[in-house]
Amino acid sequence: MRKYVITVILLLAALWGVHRSAAAQIFAVRADALAALTGTLHLGAEVSVADRWSVEASGYWNPINTSDLSMNFHAVQLGSRYWFYESFVGHFVGGQLSYVGYDLGSRTKRYDGRAYGIGFSYGHAWILSKRWFVTLEAGLGVYYTKDVRRDPTVGDWDDEYIYHYRRWTLAPSRLELSFSYLF
Repeated sequence: MRKYVITVILLLAALWGVHRSAAAQIFAVRADALAALTGTLHLGAEVSVADRWSVEASGYWNPINTSDLSMNFHAVQLGSRYWFYESFVGHFVGGQLSYVGYDLGSRTKRYDGRAYGIGFSYGHAWILSKRWFVTLEAGLGVYYTKDVRRDPTVGDWDDEYIYHYRRWTLAPSRLELSFSYLF
């Protein structure tokens, strides 16, 4: 996980020095309200690299892990957006590369694994004031998952069946209602 954080920081540092046309807002940070409803912390940063292009990095973390329910996962998404009007205003299409590590399940089944994928999204940004805007975005992606399925109710002296799965999955890549602050 540490190498992914370092990669994101280096990417943002490299993009900070990219030549841009004169603009007041070139950098945004955001938090997702829909993710917060599920107990997931989602923070993202976005940099405008041209008049209609921006690149972004997002991190997700959900620490919920009890004996009855596990929603424990972490994810990193790197992506770009093409804005139809100008950066941070109006409609846009985007693409993301994703990595997810997860431990999901209930009392009777657990799924522990990793997923790698690519996704595409569509969204719209509404300006609230000079520095604040709201973004609604939805997308779909293709993921390659490798996970282990097991039954957590098996006792110490019982036989446990562990299943290893590898598969391609079509799943949502983004569903986001985020509030952003422009610098």
